[in-house]
Amino acid sequence: MTRTAIARSDSYDMSEVRKAIREIVDSTSFPAVRGKTVLVKPNILSDSYPEKAITTHPSVVRAVIELVKAEGASRILVGDSPGMQTGRLNPVNSGIAQVAAETGAELVDFRSSTRIHDIGGIRIPMTTAIDDADIVISVAKFKTHQLMSATGAVKNMFGLVPGLQKSPLHLKARTPETFARLLIGIFREAHVDYAFMDAIDGMEGSGPTNGQPRHVGLLIGGENAYAVDKAEAMIMGYRSVPLLDEAEALMPGITESEYPLLRPEDLTIDDYKRIPEGRKSTLKTLFIPNLLSRIGIQTDGRPYPSFMHDRCRHCQKCVRICPAKALEMRGNKVHIRRSRCIRCYCCHEMCPFDAIDIS
Repeated sequence: MTRTAIARSDSYDMSEVRKAIREIVDSTSFPAVRGKTVLVKPNILSDSYPEKAITTHPSVVRAVIELVKAEGASRILVGDSPGMQTGRLNPVNSGIAQVAAETGAELVDFRSSTRIHDIGGIRIPMTTAIDDADIVISVAKFKTHQLMSATGAVKNMFGLVPGLQKSPLHLKARTPETFARLLIGIFREAHVDYAFMDAIDGMEGSGPTNGQPRHVGLLIGGENAYAVDKAEAMIMGYRSVPLLDEAEALMPGITESEYPLLRPEDLTIDDYKRIPEGRKSTLKTLFIPNLLSRIGIQTDGRPYPSFMHDRCRHCQKCVRICPAKALEMRGNKVHIRRSRCIRCYCCHEMCPFDAIDIS
């Protein structure tokens, strides 16, 4: 059975973070990186300041890079591709660009070179950085997610799909369950060897962008990213999340793990602001919800986004990101065509002004 280690770190002070990372690595099966090329994949959903808890904190990214260097890696790549990326990746506000420069890691723009992967009959472009890397490490952020309940180490690898090319994939997988299986397929292609999760300051409420920071005081790591994500879900207080449910259906026992340090069931935060857990579709009935959603009929209770026009600043990021072309600007107001909306919540995820409500 794999091992998942949870260590305390009450702040992003580098000495505390390094100590917790070392405790995690010493308690689990960290890959042999000596002489190898290592890809470190943080969550850079947008180039946001660390205190917003949207991105993996730069102190955690730094500690992971330092660890990999100390273990003898010959080359270290660091990269991501935000959903609304314009221009070359340059995560300055998040502090990750500075960390890469100061540690000698190479900052990689995932849009610069891609290769098509066939995943379940769907052609998906992914960065060739995973082809260049011998070892891949996911460095995720502890956050809620409006569509998937929580976002973690497995979903973090969705960032391997460049920029706006992520959005159309929601049309191929319209329910949380089918999207979970797509994410699992991408994760498998990425050959991830290890996962860390920054849970020192997490996000609760309307994640992964517009929620509120929540101090958790933990770092999580292990060789099994599914088990890392299960620990996250248990600490948040979820009984069920789509990605882990689908992973268990496809690979029974995949989320099981030993916990050599702290146990997640002892760390559950009862008042964590979670995404309401909706009705789960079964494999037998997935076809009908998918079909009905194409003509605008809800079958699973998921709400449509609503737009708070007093907060909107007319940036139109929501309009541009919408894979179903369900949004348009009319007289400086965003209007939604429910008959087209697939409730993927990409608009909510990309809104920088918290002007979209999902409730």
